[in-house]
Amino acid sequence: MIPNPINPNDFPIGISDFREVIEGKCIFVDKTLFIKEIMDNKAKVILLTRPRRFGKTLNMSMLECFLKQGEKDLFVGLNIKDHAEFCAKHQNHYPVIFLTFKDVKYDDFDTAYSDIKGIFASLYVKNRNLLEGDLLDESEREFFQDIRFGRIDDHSKLGHALKKLTEFMHRKYKTPPIVLLDEYDTPIQEAYIQGYYDKIIPFMRVLLGSALKDNSDLGKAIITGITKVSQESMFSGLNNIESYSVLDGKYGQYFGFTEDEVISLLPPEIKIEPIREWYNGYQIGPWKIYNPWSILSCLKRNGALDAYWRNTSTNALIFKLAKDAGPQFKEKLENLVQNIPQQQLIENGMTFGYLDKNTNAIWTLLLHAGYLNVLSHKYTSLGIDAQIAIPNKEVMEVYAKIIQLWFAKEGEDFTSYLKMTGALTTGDVKTFENEISGFIKMTASHFDFDKNTPEKVFHAFMMGILMGLRDTYLIDSNKEAGHGRADLLLIPRTQGKQGIILEFKVSKKKSDLESIAQIALSQIQTQDYTSKFPEGMPILCIGISFYKKHMKAVSIVLG
Repeated sequence: MIPNPINPNDFPIGISDFREVIEGKCIFVDKTLFIKEIMDNKAKVILLTRPRRFGKTLNMSMLECFLKQGEKDLFVGLNIKDHAEFCAKHQNHYPVIFLTFKDVKYDDFDTAYSDIKGIFASLYVKNRNLLEGDLLDESEREFFQDIRFGRIDDHSKLGHALKKLTEFMHRKYKTPPIVLLDEYDTPIQEAYIQGYYDKIIPFMRVLLGSALKDNSDLGKAIITGITKVSQESMFSGLNNIESYSVLDGKYGQYFGFTEDEVISLLPPEIKIEPIREWYNGYQIGPWKIYNPWSILSCLKRNGALDAYWRNTSTNALIFKLAKDAGPQFKEKLENLVQNIPQQQLIENGMTFGYLDKNTNAIWTLLLHAGYLNVLSHKYTSLGIDAQIAIPNKEVMEVYAKIIQLWFAKEGEDFTSYLKMTGALTTGDVKTFENEISGFIKMTASHFDFDKNTPEKVFHAFMMGILMGLRDTYLIDSNKEAGHGRADLLLIPRTQGKQGIILEFKVSKKKSDLESIAQIALSQIQTQDYTSKFPEGMPILCIGISFYKKHMKAVSIVLG
């Protein structure tokens, strides 16, 4: 329900409860036909993976409100009501078990386990009517009360809490219940970050395996998450699960906003072009899908463009993995931040235990977490061969942060990094040279510098270092300028700043560093690289030479 005109105060930022959205008369982009499509799918277990903040929890809450017995009808005037026969058959006809793990984010296994225990305690309290009469025998009643009051430290026993609840509810209502499990993989991701992955996986395998595999008391299960944890790690032997990710067109339009929906939300004074630049959508099947969190946050602030999504919790895992990634990862990322699409093998499922050893797994996580867009893909025997790109400026800000982390010296935060970029932009080339030399010596584990290192590796290194200047400079890499291609052009985004050109050369000997740097500087002038800048702008031209972990910079100001 999108009113005209739109009051920005009615955007439901951070509200994921469907009842609250509808009863609070918040602006609601109608996704109710998702209910029909999901119920028409004959699969017993459906896994839907989407990035954080793409409306998964709201959709699950919507499913609960529509399907659960005894619920108030909140769907009057919504699209689903156009399907009267379907509504008569399914609306408020099922017992429903709805639980979410989206907040299970803790430093240790015991605390995470305790929180999951609390989630099931609350679930059993809500269904305490199952204790009435003689529905449960003595041992079942004891089990129920132990879960209800949190008197259970046996991991295996709690692992069967979901399965037992489906059994009890089926017996009570004569209809097998529908299970809605939201953000199932949040505890797994957090466990990987905090170092207790090996403890959480056996518990989650029992919890999901017992409830979803060969469970005659289960009517249907819909599960959401960011990633599909591999069959071997989590869903071993579970052959009745159908999964749909950002690589599948099915259900593509129901998580996030389509471009038409975004346009319908824009007031006349806000144009779609800057929205595209900052939040340009992900191609999912035939739909271009925008992150709803970013769009609503932007519109609530009268169109203010900012990286609203960069503080999502997944970033901690991304930063952890990218910080220690090898040179091949960094070279490919350097191409991506220059808007050069890359071919990459994407895996069908995540095995978190191998993330730090498998570069393909890192790219797989980046894709499913929303940090990449897939331009095209095909399935192969080895996995999914995908052409990947960075989707928009907002996500580019996350990569800029990652790259800055590569070059933040231990214990110094970003002080040294800011000193280096500040020296470059003020023309203090000697300080710039000293700081870059320090970064080279510090980053041996990130870039393998030796006498055979090709120029493109140094190029990637420098491009990465300068990513932090993207807000104040347009950074062009290998762009045609004058009579050739300049390595890096930094074109000021505002008047009053000088432009910067950097040209790189590799030296065969340390003693030749000065002369090779002078050749690089001369090339800037002879190839007329300054022609890319506005007439009259002063331009700092820097020739840089590298030999192993040594460098030399020479400069001149032109214009």
